Amino acid sequence: MNLIPLSTEQAPPISIPLRFFGVAPLFLALAALVLAFDGGNPFDNLHNPALLGATHCITLGFISMAMLGAMQQLLPVVIGSTLPAPRLVAWSSQLLLVAGTLLLCFGFMLGKTGLFTFAWPLLGAAFTIFISASLFSIARAAVRNDSKTAMVLAILALGVAVILGMLLAHGYAGGRALNYPALAAAHISTALGGWVMLLVAGVSYQVVPMFQLTPAYPKWLTASLAPVMFATLALHLTALLFEATPHWFDLAAQNLFWLYAIVFSSTTLVLQYRRRRSIPDATLAFFRLGMGTLLCLAILSLALQGTSVPESLRILAGILFIVGFTMSLIFGMLYKIVPFLVWFHLFRSATKTDIPNMKIIIPEVWMWRHFWLHGCTLATALLSLLWPVTAWLFMLCLVMQSALFSRVLYRAIALYRQTLGKIEQEAS
Repeated sequence: MNLIPLSTEQAPPISIPLRFFGVAPLFLALAALVLAFDGGNPFDNLHNPALLGATHCITLGFISMAMLGAMQQLLPVVIGSTLPAPRLVAWSSQLLLVAGTLLLCFGFMLGKTGLFTFAWPLLGAAFTIFISASLFSIARAAVRNDSKTAMVLAILALGVAVILGMLLAHGYAGGRALNYPALAAAHISTALGGWVMLLVAGVSYQVVPMFQLTPAYPKWLTASLAPVMFATLALHLTALLFEATPHWFDLAAQNLFWLYAIVFSSTTLVLQYRRRRSIPDATLAFFRLGMGTLLCLAILSLALQGTSVPESLRILAGILFIVGFTMSLIFGMLYKIVPFLVWFHLFRSATKTDIPNMKIIIPEVWMWRHFWLHGCTLATALLSLLWPVTAWLFMLCLVMQSALFSRVLYRAIALYRQTLGKIEQEAS
């Protein structure tokens, strides 16, 4: 597979992605507060209001916030096509996303489903703006490659997940008679298996070989993974919502999805083992933890296919996918993206001023501290399923992650502004 040449001249202003990255970790602390509000064990059942509120804090407030910020940076640079009115898209989508997420989370936490009446239009508008701008940008891009295909399918899956989520919130707010279990299962599948999984794959095709100095992914894998996974999700949704697919066919589709997840995660780990640089770094450790967790989850899911899965294992699967896989990879990518953005935008403006290198912008020691803290976060979340008292340690770890990443990020921003001020002084 040939890597896409980066179109750095298409890069948006640095304020656009950093705006999203700066807000995202705050929702981790909010998720901890929502869990603490329950006062008991939030992992006792899937329908615990505190667990639902905290889950949406993390998936919407942290994961989607970070992914929207990364996409507004990556689409112009990797695809070579700018988003229309990038500042307007960034401001409007972020403000609507923040407001909608807060209303939804507090609605769950307080048991005030009436708040959903205001939450779902705000969230719908936020994602509609982002999806429309992204698809417009992709449609006019001349580049045709497997990363682009994965991004398009991920955005389409996001659109379906948003529609299903809006339908669920609207139904809860009005007390309407809907098939809530089927809708919820479809919403989770498209949000996590579609939006998150396909976008991670599409970005990894470029990020892993480029930043981690590994061989390229096999062409057959990059060409088939996103279309096959998207097709399996479509079949699964048909079975859930319309019962139009035979049960055995739905199981076969789910098995194929998880088989591809095994191939993708194990291939990534093998490529990282074969990287040209032998010295490990923290971002690589985050990636390995994420891919290792995905591999374990996929094997577990295959082993349990066709059986009646207890609620505790469903919660376990959610922890592995959200905390172990998704959060690990997001932190790993952000610790590559943020220093590069600061360095690149300073380098583009510099005259005689010394530009700090990327290891100074975010010191490696802080990345390693965050990695071990994140490992503790995952461990305490898993232990909470056996010993409820450790749930409080999980909440504490979330707050500490929020504080640590915010400190690192705001330090990088301060360094950028300080250096930029020196550059502007020299120019004048």
